[in-house]
Amino acid sequence: MWTLANHPRIPENVRTYFSKWGTCRDEFADGPGDGWQSQLYVREARRMIGETVMTEHHCRGAETVKCPVAMAAYTMDSHHVRRLVTAKGFVRNEGNVEDRRSMDPNVPMKPYGIDYGAVVPKKSECVNLIVPVCLSASHIAFGSIRMEPVFFALGQVAATAAAQAIDAGCAVQDVPYDRLSARLLADGQVISKP
Repeated sequence: MWTLANHPRIPENVRTYFSKWGTCRDEFADGPGDGWQSQLYVREARRMIGETVMTEHHCRGAETVKCPVAMAAYTMDSHHVRRLVTAKGFVRNEGNVEDRRSMDPNVPMKPYGIDYGAVVPKKSECVNLIVPVCLSASHIAFGSIRMEPVFFALGQVAATAAAQAIDAGCAVQDVPYDRLSARLLADGQVISKP
């Protein structure tokens, strides 16, 4: 709204029209008071680089992980980076990526495993950190993994692995996978395709 009402590249008649509009008075009333939300939605930020980096190959099933601890299945997508006007005056979106094949309801995205090595850093860098959200993943794989149900599952992994590392007095990277996966399965976690 601000851009349409104020940006100098927007034609004056459009700016004039949109400058009459305002924000909704009953939305985001707990914010700064001007109708704008007070929190930013950050879709993607810096991510850790662990022993395993989840990639498009994992999402497509071309590669499988060695130590699966959770599953993901959402399509690989990335929003536009920017919207620009071409020299001929047409609006063009730049940076959009969507795997249309996996968005076809007749060709569902197949679930794939997320490796434990993607939620813990390299042991040489840190031994007491588990990262369920900013995990080790490429940009395109993160677009698939970023869904809340997957983050819930990865949060379960983080809690279980942390408890086991504390009980064993070991680095998070040294938690025995057999023990971790057995506990996750006992708690109802889905870690592989049936």
